[in-house]
Amino acid sequence: MDIKKTDVFSGIGVFTIQMIANGIWYAFQKNKIFLTIGIIFAVIISIFIVIIIGLRRKLRVQEEYFDKQIENLGIDSLKKEKDELLESIASLNNRINDVERERDDINQEIDSLEQEIELLKNKCEYYINTASVNRKILYSLKNRKKYENIELQALIAEIEYIFRDDVFSKNAKMNTSIFLQDDKGQCKILVSTKHSPGTIDKLRLDKGSLVGTAFKEKRIIYCGDIDNRKADVPFLDLDDDRQYQSILAIPLSVDDTTEFVLVITCTKINCLQETFNKYQDVIQRYLELLCILLFISFNQEEL
Repeated sequence: MDIKKTDVFSGIGVFTIQMIANGIWYAFQKNKIFLTIGIIFAVIISIFIVIIIGLRRKLRVQEEYFDKQIENLGIDSLKKEKDELLESIASLNNRINDVERERDDINQEIDSLEQEIELLKNKCEYYINTASVNRKILYSLKNRKKYENIELQALIAEIEYIFRDDVFSKNAKMNTSIFLQDDKGQCKILVSTKHSPGTIDKLRLDKGSLVGTAFKEKRIIYCGDIDNRKADVPFLDLDDDRQYQSILAIPLSVDDTTEFVLVITCTKINCLQETFNKYQDVIQRYLELLCILLFISFNQEEL
């Protein structure tokens, strides 16, 4: 059983009062002077006891108060430190996130720069390859030599190589052809990398064909999925055994006249256009050189 200090002091007080009362009664029986002295003494003792008990109680209350204050101060301090630590952690997490985002942005920029460098490197190699064409042009000009189909075929093979190298696929097949237009608007193949001589001699496309439209409208026409082409794509399916799925027609115009149309086909769906967008300046350079070869010795009566 838990006996509190107040209970002990209460028992002592009762015992003391009882002793005082017994003393007063005894003094009263013996002598009134002793009674008076005893009463005064008892009062003094009682006052001291009351004061002592009151002071002890007040001291205990003060101790409990200060203990509570100390405890509260400690908890508040810890809570404050905890909040400060949480804020620091949150700030560090935000900074880490910012650094990670910056790192991702830098990595993306590095990847983009590496792609641009690789693209420029490839373009430089393609431009270097035009040196041989320039020498052929100079030779033709000097000796008034007409072009040969094998030279034109080699030149469009260089253009096809750009697409083949960029859209590399073991199962993809490509064909590159140059189409000219006669006085009647019929388009014929001048030279091709894959078409047989029989196809070159027989194939004729009218003004409503994709090639004819490129001639007439002087615009680049692309279709990435011929089997699922839109109704406004001017494509005529002349061959039931057609294998190619993508087609790109690039006209070369001088002044207001379309001199020829370069047509590239591929058996792979949705290709060619991205390569053309990347290497458009290089391809344009090749086409201009090819046009110069044609201008050197081209005779309209040969059509």
